[in-house]
Amino acid sequence: MFEAIEKFAAKSVTLKEARENVKDISLVKEIGIYIVLFLILYFFMVLVVAIAGYCLGNIDNFLISLFSFAVVPVGIYIYATKIEKRSWRSIGFSKGNAISSTLKGALIGFSMFLAVVMIGLALGQFTFSGFDFSQAIYALPFLVAFTIQSFGEEIYTRGWTLTYFSKRHSILTAILAANIIFIIPHCFNLGFDLLSIINIFLVGTVFAVMFLRFDNIWICGGAHTAWNFSQGIIFGFSVSGAPTPSLLKFSQAGQNMIAGGIFGPESGLIATGVIVVSLIIMRYYKI
Repeated sequence: MFEAIEKFAAKSVTLKEARENVKDISLVKEIGIYIVLFLILYFFMVLVVAIAGYCLGNIDNFLISLFSFAVVPVGIYIYATKIEKRSWRSIGFSKGNAISSTLKGALIGFSMFLAVVMIGLALGQFTFSGFDFSQAIYALPFLVAFTIQSFGEEIYTRGWTLTYFSKRHSILTAILAANIIFIIPHCFNLGFDLLSIINIFLVGTVFAVMFLRFDNIWICGGAHTAWNFSQGIIFGFSVSGAPTPSLLKFSQAGQNMIAGGIFGPESGLIATGVIVVSLIIMRYYKI
């Protein structure tokens, strides 16, 4: 697997452009720059949530928090292009395949979570209790919100963090850094536990391999969006501990290591198995 990842990285136009004109700086300065940018982006996200909450009043806080991720691509664009003097392509924004790659990613993300649901039903870990199409009014706002949030996270973790650290370190170190940053925002979510950490790390690795193999951020954003949207709005499970309206009513038969706890199926062994198989498929099969 490691050799394959290095092979994908060696062929990546994204990484090639990200590594151009790299300045030799100390590790302390490198990490310091990263932390400062992280804190600036986090501050503006909190500010957006506070302002939106004040102006809009009784609006779903989770929905507002998803929209606040719009700050991320703006901030990364300004920093990467104006300060680092990097191209937008070096973040993974390839031209000519945005729609096709996003749709391919969406199919992958939906298929992954559908597999989680089907296995859970077969094992008696999930139950289906009916439909609620009155919730369809929430589908479009949450689709837009999950798209913004998912692309925001992918741009920050895979598009910038991975490429930022790959400039002076090995690709495996860069993936590790991106995965750690991917885990941190979930630490404060309801029901977060050790298996949540493992699964988020694994799915982060899937997205990283996807990012390198297909050499664009579109496919990662599409997969991430479809996973979150299908998990919450379609099937009715908590999305990383946060409940959402849903068209179908599925639930966990019990809170355990197989189905997952309060965090949702993402903290269950069923999801672990699906993610590992997806990683193997991403490595060995042409998609």
